[in-house]
Amino acid sequence: MSDSSTLKKIADLTWSLELPGARLAVDVVQKVVEAKETVEGGSEKIGEHQDQRTSDELREVRRLLDNSSLTLNGPECVLLGSFFKHRENVELLDTRSLNVTLDSYGRKPSNTTSTVENLEKKGVIEFVAGEDLHAHKTFRLTEQGHHEVRDLMGRLARQKFSAVS
Repeated sequence: MSDSSTLKKIADLTWSLELPGARLAVDVVQKVVEAKETVEGGSEKIGEHQDQRTSDELREVRRLLDNSSLTLNGPECVLLGSFFKHRENVELLDTRSLNVTLDSYGRKPSNTTSTVENLEKKGVIEFVAGEDLHAHKTFRLTEQGHHEVRDLMGRLARQKFSAVS
């Protein structure tokens, strides 16, 4: 049903009411509009909060990757780099783009593909169907992988903090 036909039905229904009923209908419509505005405003605030959290997480991953005093092994680098790309809204990752990201921080593992394969065996990464043996692997973090990265970031933050103290 189109908006214009819906509005016509509402207008016809309102016209058929006695004056007190029409006034109540206006009150009901006003309350509906206010409720929708509240929901929309709440949704905007939720979106802003999520954007801020994403921004904070991206900054933290960049700090961790850029901190040369932190020793990170291959799987840690791959997890952090994958999380970083996901937070940038890259849903499907591939080992080539991950290599570029990690190399820009001087954190590229010796063999990203085998590291990704080992992380897949642990359930923190899942391969996407359709890749062949000679192509760069296409993958994404699993829910367990997201938890693993957040745990890793917490450990690294504590390690960084205790080194400063």
